[in-house]
Amino acid sequence: MIKKIFIYLFLILFTTSISAEEIIMRCGKNTYKYIKGETADNILYKNSFTKNKYKQWCSKEKISKNTISIEGVVFIAKDKKGTCMFKKRKYKHEGKILTSSNSVSVNDFAKLTRYTEWYHSNTGNTKNTKKYNCKKKKK
Repeated sequence: MIKKIFIYLFLILFTTSISAEEIIMRCGKNTYKYIKGETADNILYKNSFTKNKYKQWCSKEKISKNTISIEGVVFIAKDKKGTCMFKKRKYKHEGKILTSSNSVSVNDFAKLTRYTEWYHSNTGNTKNTKKYNCKKKKK
């Protein structure tokens, strides 16, 4: 009898699945998913370019079909906030090759905001910024 109780107790305590915390927010045309894991946090995104399938946010992978190269990518995710920085991105637009540089994007899943700043080859030393107030989505 004690052996059966011990076996049931062992099975209940050690076979339950551990679920990660997920927060999903919609900012403009993009949807972002924050996943809090045991060892590291992660952020995924989806939009029409990704065919509405989640992909890794802030990777060296091409952002769009017009992207030529991305250099100096840094990704930080913790405390319901994600930061993506890259040094330089080259891409094609209307037959020209353009460059954006020193880009910083911050997704705040606690405040439901997104902020981006960058410098563009068309605007020279002028800093460009975009701010989004996002909406929380249900899973």
